Amino acid sequence: MLRILKAREMAYADENTIKITGINSLVLMENAGRTSAQIILENYPDEKNFVIIAGSGNNGGDGLVIARYLLRAGKNVEVFILANSKEKLSKDNLKNLEIFQLIDGKVSFITEEKLNRLKNKIKGADVVIDAIFGTGFNPPVKGYREKAIQIINKYAKSVVSVDIPSGLSADTGTINGSFVKSDLTITFAYPKLCHILFPASQYCGEVFLVDISIDDKYVHEIHRYLIEASKVKLPERKKDSHKYENGHILVIGASIGKTGAVIMASKASNVSGAGLVSAVVPKSLDVIFEQALIEEMTIPVSDKDGFFYKHSYKEIEKIINQGKFTSIVVGMGMGVNEHTKMVVKTILKQKKPIVIDADGLNNLSKIDNFKDLLKKRKSPTVLTPHIGEMSRLTGYTTKYILDNMEEVAREFSLETNTFVVLKSARTIISTPDGKVYYSIYGNESMATAGTGDVLAGILGTMVSRLDTEDAVLTGVVIHGISGQIASEKVGKESLKATDLITFIPEAYKYIQSLKDRQKVYSFYRKLRDF
Repeated sequence: MLRILKAREMAYADENTIKITGINSLVLMENAGRTSAQIILENYPDEKNFVIIAGSGNNGGDGLVIARYLLRAGKNVEVFILANSKEKLSKDNLKNLEIFQLIDGKVSFITEEKLNRLKNKIKGADVVIDAIFGTGFNPPVKGYREKAIQIINKYAKSVVSVDIPSGLSADTGTINGSFVKSDLTITFAYPKLCHILFPASQYCGEVFLVDISIDDKYVHEIHRYLIEASKVKLPERKKDSHKYENGHILVIGASIGKTGAVIMASKASNVSGAGLVSAVVPKSLDVIFEQALIEEMTIPVSDKDGFFYKHSYKEIEKIINQGKFTSIVVGMGMGVNEHTKMVVKTILKQKKPIVIDADGLNNLSKIDNFKDLLKKRKSPTVLTPHIGEMSRLTGYTTKYILDNMEEVAREFSLETNTFVVLKSARTIISTPDGKVYYSIYGNESMATAGTGDVLAGILGTMVSRLDTEDAVLTGVVIHGISGQIASEKVGKESLKATDLITFIPEAYKYIQSLKDRQKVYSFYRKLRDF
């Protein structure tokens, strides 16, 4: 998987690639600018007039390399540098300015007094290229450069940003002050957090990643990754296999008024590739499940008024001991009371991979010493909280968790020896050994009831058929891509959770097509295509 870097981590990798590996900084800048120009030409083939607005640092140097290649391609190019004079420029910026001027490139230095001239040039440009600030910039933008950014946002027809949209922080999705709103961003070597996290990521436009020859060995200690769909492991069904070899998933949950949660989880588990799926449900509701579940089986247990009751946990324990289940999914629509707490405690004792979702998590948070119980488990445990459920598990406020999702998830996984799938606008996965993965799959159409139940079912199958870390990554990707495909087919406003189940087979096919495409190496690629 591809690492995601913060600004200081990128600076470290860049510096050591130059000083230790021995790749000259001008070579790195040339690689960045040349490939960026290629991306710009491919995305804006018919546009003629380009304006590059450059800063005084190395981001501006990248912009000058881009300007040179656009000029060589026959485009009308003009560069405006937001500085008083050459003396303000970084060494590599100055070198590329001199090269650009030697081939008769048009360059102007812009101060506050000349902003009106810049505005007129931006109005007449087909594409504005933002090369003002790079990953090292710490917002907010001040002075006349802020005014320049406001002019870009107001008058530019199309905007391409170099590395990150100027004014954003590379290290976060939060926004502080003015920033460039881009249609396309070209970043170098590794994605940064602002490309991934909301709200900043929605202002990056389409993001391209360029290989500029940064040496990977300087980032080996960083364990923050972007999940690449082309790299996830898909379960394989042997030609001579039988159903029991492909997993028997036990889904436990439901209560009166919430039967759909278990139905969706069971169906999702089945479509994801389980050999068998059995649903343990309250006996008085079994007729509903018998009608809704065709391929899946039901196992009714005693209840009271549609809820698991006194002896339910003992019956469930007996079912597990007598069956050959390969994984357990628990919690969907189960309700929260003393009896459902006992069901969850019973599941924690099982020597099988388990996925705990929804009310399973809410019950878990009410069990004394639940963190110790999780840590003592010898088999894999996957928790799938949304922000509210994570708040109940950790005691942190929802705001704190939203602002620190990576840190909260990693801390909890390390403390409890669990895999955490923390669900929000972006999904973050943390592992018991301290790795963190970000998923950019899915979209806002999935913000609807039941999509979490579908994910739980998918994960139940995956942990039964793959190593746990692979299983969680694959399950999250299949879920997100199913949502993307469903959204395209039925529309963002009309998508419902069961649509995701329908398009799980299409998600499998899409992932395989990406794997086939990735066999041909390219020096750049789209972030969304991972």
